Amino acid sequence: MMIPPFIVNISKLTRAITQRGFGLPLILGTTKDAPYTKFNSISEVASEFNIGTKEYQMALRIFGQNPAPPQIAIFSILPEDGDDVPALLQAVINEVVEVNNDWYYLTCTENSNAVVRALAGWAEAKIKTYWVTTQDLTLVNTLQFENTICMYHEDPEALVAEGLIATAATNNPGSLTFKFKGVRGVNASEIRATDLAALHANGGFTYIENMGVLQTSEGTVTTGEYIDIVMAGHWMKVRMEEEAAFLAVNTKKIPYDGRGIAMLISVVQKVIKRAGKNGIVKVDDDGNFVYNIEALRRDEVSVNDVANRVYNGLSWTVTLAGAIHTGTVSGIFQY
Repeated sequence: MMIPPFIVNISKLTRAITQRGFGLPLILGTTKDAPYTKFNSISEVASEFNIGTKEYQMALRIFGQNPAPPQIAIFSILPEDGDDVPALLQAVINEVVEVNNDWYYLTCTENSNAVVRALAGWAEAKIKTYWVTTQDLTLVNTLQFENTICMYHEDPEALVAEGLIATAATNNPGSLTFKFKGVRGVNASEIRATDLAALHANGGFTYIENMGVLQTSEGTVTTGEYIDIVMAGHWMKVRMEEEAAFLAVNTKKIPYDGRGIAMLISVVQKVIKRAGKNGIVKVDDDGNFVYNIEALRRDEVSVNDVANRVYNGLSWTVTLAGAIHTGTVSGIFQY
């Protein structure tokens, strides 16, 4: 058979852009040296970590929920005597994300106040969330981090925030509130009412029994913002970046005129509408998502930006759907 002088390889015109997920939890362990590994079940975890270890207990709490995420990741180190553990864990997690950055929920087997502050500070500069259960009621008073979820429970084995990760990981970001949620295997905290009020005022929450039902007492990050709003913001940022990258890769070029600007507007609209379907964006009485997009024309952009192929003229606003947590219903008896 004659070999043709020119070989033609056919490939698809479109190139894929990897989508960052919001479903994978990472347990940062401190009981042994173990590489970053993904586990599909608690039995797989048991083959690497003894049942008595904190890594196993945290994995059990996450996998023990219904629904539970299909997979978790664990990376563990064993600190040596004299190590500055908070600084060590910050350094280690920085190394992890350089190679394995496909996770979103961080938790750690070490929850000393110093470690919590260190990891909360680390997560604040990332598109990640950090979840921790503390036995110190006053810790949350010193935390003002938008990406940190700090729950209180006097039982160190409760691991309630870690269990709540399963709820986050199995739902679309922004689609649900984290108040009123149950966590399997956890008993109610014995927190006093005055302490509970102070905890809420400082952006923390706990696990209580209300009207005979075990549930989370709130659903906020330590700044007081709601978890679903923070996660929705992360999701929209990442998806818009991905869609814009997909457009750039799969288009000959984005022209610096009305046509190209319209392409970018369509990217924003696409993500906003997806966010609306996730319950993030308010719906008006006619069933339309409430948002606004503004874009500068080319002649409104500086000559420098045009020459450098930089377009910073696109901005958008969405009205959040929010959620109802409390309210009053009035009734009248009449004859």
